[in-house]
Amino acid sequence: MPDRPHTRVTSVDVARKAGCSQSTVSLVLSGKASGRVSDATADSVRRAARELGYRPNVAARALRSGAARAVGLVVPDVTNPFFARVLRGAQRAARETGHAVALLETPGADAAGEPLPSGAVDGFLFFAAEPPPSVRRDPHLRSVVVDATSDEVPFVRLDVETGTTAAVEHLLALGHRRIGHVRADVDEETFRARRRALARTLRAAGEDPADHPSAAAEVGFQTARAAARELLAADPRPTALLCDDDLMAGGAYLAARELGLAIPGDVAIVGFDDLDFAVVLDPPLTTVRADAEDLGAQAFEVLAELLAGGAPSSRILGVELVVRDSTGAPGKSR
Repeated sequence: MPDRPHTRVTSVDVARKAGCSQSTVSLVLSGKASGRVSDATADSVRRAARELGYRPNVAARALRSGAARAVGLVVPDVTNPFFARVLRGAQRAARETGHAVALLETPGADAAGEPLPSGAVDGFLFFAAEPPPSVRRDPHLRSVVVDATSDEVPFVRLDVETGTTAAVEHLLALGHRRIGHVRADVDEETFRARRRALARTLRAAGEDPADHPSAAAEVGFQTARAAARELLAADPRPTALLCDDDLMAGGAYLAARELGLAIPGDVAIVGFDDLDFAVVLDPPLTTVRADAEDLGAQAFEVLAELLAGGAPSSRILGVELVVRDSTGAPGKSR
């Protein structure tokens, strides 16, 4: 007997499995169950939806209600694994309210939001960018800025200042007095904040920031390799490299090996983000851990509150330094 063709799971299927009405399913999955549906029934509905693989029909719902039940996450580079984690977190939170999250790439804030036609989304999460005029002018759209501050809309960002300070203090405590900065050649607030925190921490330790060189590069292995090689070929060379991103730290590893330098004996290396590959580098990378999934989830929560007519506060999320084997005391001077 041939296999039955695949059919879409509907809210009727969820209601049947959960033992409740279709209207109850709609209330739960649209985030409107509070005070109208018991917690036990709501949990049963969500469990049934997960087990059946139910996904809301966003297009149909938009036609019925005039609301898209979708939001756009606008990022500068969809290939960066950090943004994939942010998307996963936003999607996880969005499913609880029956929303979908569309990933959009734009090289600059001016184009943000333009790829989606009017009415396709209810709001946007703009990564490190302010909402463009086209979005600000639309009274039906709501926006949240992610990993940056904003005077116009709520924001959710990482405490990169504390993370950078912890990384620099770690290197100083090990005895490093010439720290090179492999910095992202990106005009975003998160990277400007890291540069300010680096200089502030050095001054607090009695160091002159001018004695600690830097080289700019795009975020990526090969571009960072060239910037790190430039720093490590100098005389005197840095005994440690602070990198704005784990991808850039990976490029610093490549540069060190090309120059025959041992990590951490000849040069200590610190990254930022704690991406999955950080633990498989040789040696494992010391880095500032940032929970990208939580960043995405909390950003969507703030946007959902806006969409519900609330006035949410901005949020700053903590980070932590994870010390592994890529940092140690500086070797003998050369």
